[in-house]
Amino acid sequence: SGTTNILLLGSDQPVGDNGVKRTDTMIIVSINREGPTASMISLPRDLYVYIPGGTMSRLNSAVTLGGVNLLKQTILYYFGVPIHYFARVDFAGFEDVGDAVGGVVVAVNCQFKDWKIKSPELDPEDEENWYVHELDPGIYEMDGEMALWYARSRLMSDDFDRGRRQQQLLRALLDQGVKLDLVPQAPVLWNTYKDTIETDMDIGRMLQIASIAPGIRENGIQNLYLLGKTEPWVVPEINAQVQLPVWEGPGKMQETFQRLFLPPALNKASRAPIVVEIINASGNEEMAQLAAENLAWYGFEPVYESPTAEDPPQTTITYLGPTFKGAHAGRLAWIFRAETADIRLQPTTGSSVDYRVHLAPDYNPCLNYLE
Repeated sequence: SGTTNILLLGSDQPVGDNGVKRTDTMIIVSINREGPTASMISLPRDLYVYIPGGTMSRLNSAVTLGGVNLLKQTILYYFGVPIHYFARVDFAGFEDVGDAVGGVVVAVNCQFKDWKIKSPELDPEDEENWYVHELDPGIYEMDGEMALWYARSRLMSDDFDRGRRQQQLLRALLDQGVKLDLVPQAPVLWNTYKDTIETDMDIGRMLQIASIAPGIRENGIQNLYLLGKTEPWVVPEINAQVQLPVWEGPGKMQETFQRLFLPPALNKASRAPIVVEIINASGNEEMAQLAAENLAWYGFEPVYESPTAEDPPQTTITYLGPTFKGAHAGRLAWIFRAETADIRLQPTTGSSVDYRVHLAPDYNPCLNYLE
C-alpha cells in the first residue's frame, strides 16, 4: 500500500522498432509516496526463471517472447512485485536525457576502466577503433555520451557492477533534475523527448511523481542488488551460462525483495539525519567529495570543514554523543574501512554534528557498494 513500482528498461534497439528487442537493463524503482522515499533493485538479465506460459528462459527474453506485459507478469510471478508502469529508453534516448539536464556529476570512488570506441561514427566491428578508457577515483562531469559508456560497460567488470553504475547514474540524474528545478518543465521535456522513450505512464501521473522528486532526494534512496543471491548454472543441451535465483536463506533474494518495500534505514522522513562532519586533511580536495558521496549513498548527511592545524597521521572517526545507540556506528565504520572499536567516543551534548571524520592522506574512498 502506498507504493508505485516502475520498471525501467534499457534496450540496444531504437524505441519504436518492432523487431526483436534485447533488454539488457532492468531496474525496478519502488516509490513510497507517503515518505516520500524510493528503493531501486537491478535485475540481472541472465536470471534463469519460469516465464508464464510454460517456458524456462533468461529473464530478459520475456520481452522477446511476449513484450513488456509478459515481463511484468514474470516479475510478479517470480518475485511477487506488481509493476504498475514501465519506461523503456534506447541508447540515443539515454544520451538525450543526459544532455537535456546539462550532463551529470558522478563520483567514481574506485578506479574504473573498460573498452570504449574512439569516436561514435567509427565502425564498432573493427577492433582497431577501440581503446581501454580509464577513470581514476574522482568527480566527473559526464555528458550523455560518457554517461552511456559508463552505464553500458561490462567487458572488464560484470553485469552486477553495471547495475550498480546504472543506479548511480539514475541518482545523479535525480540530483541534477532537482537542482535545476525541472519539475515545472516536465510537460515541455516530455513533449521534446517522447519519441525516444516508450512508456505506459500518462503525463498526469508523471507530474504527480515528479512533484515528489525533491522529497525523495531529501529523504533518501535505498539501492539493492542481487549479487551473492544467485548461483551460476549451465543449461543442458544448449550450454547457455545463466544465473539461478537463490530465494530462501539469510541475506538471500526473498529478504532483498521484502526490503524493496521498506524505507531506507536512515531515511530522513522518519528520523533526524545523522550528520557527519568531514575535515579534509588528505591533501586532495576530491577525497572529501568522494567521502561525502559514500556517506550520502548509505543515508548519512555529510558536511565539510576546512583542515585543522593538527592533522592526524591516519584517518580518524569521533562520535560526539552520549552512547552509540541508534548511531549506526558499524555502518559508518565500514564506509571508512575501520572497525566499530576504532571509533572514538567523545561525550558531548548539544553538538550540531554526530560524527567528526578527519581524512588523512591514507584515506581510500574505494568501497564495494555491492556488499
